[in-house]
Amino acid sequence: MASGDGLSFGEFSYPVLQAYDWWNMYHTFQLNGVQLQIGGSDQYGNIMAGIEAVNYIRKNHYAPEHRQETDEFLDRPMGFTVPLLTTSSGQKFGKSAGNAIWLDKDMTSPFDLYQACPPTVYFVSLIILTTRAVLSSVL
Repeated sequence: MASGDGLSFGEFSYPVLQAYDWWNMYHTFQLNGVQLQIGGSDQYGNIMAGIEAVNYIRKNHYAPEHRQETDEFLDRPMGFTVPLLTTSSGQKFGKSAGNAIWLDKDMTSPFDLYQACPPTVYFVSLIILTTRAVLSSVL
């Protein structure tokens, strides 16, 4: 921003695209829809945009089968942010930093995953193994 270039269209439209992507996952998997989006603290604004978009669309969708008249707590989209995971040198993990961690053994081997940052293994396991029943008992 100091250079005066402003935001690119990609940076400007990213929250809208991410919000629509969340809506798509939320309603496509209706019985076990994606209701929780977890991201780094730098994704807070995008997650909040997604929550607002999903809430608006699910209440106002033109197709009755996608519209939700009730507002049960566990049917609402929720966001959760965590501090950014960083390397031992303090650099953040991510695609833009060139050191993304993928949950695909062909893109990141289990050895590389563990070597990258041992706490990452814990967080990834926690996210994958958390079920709706567990979330219901916590909330």
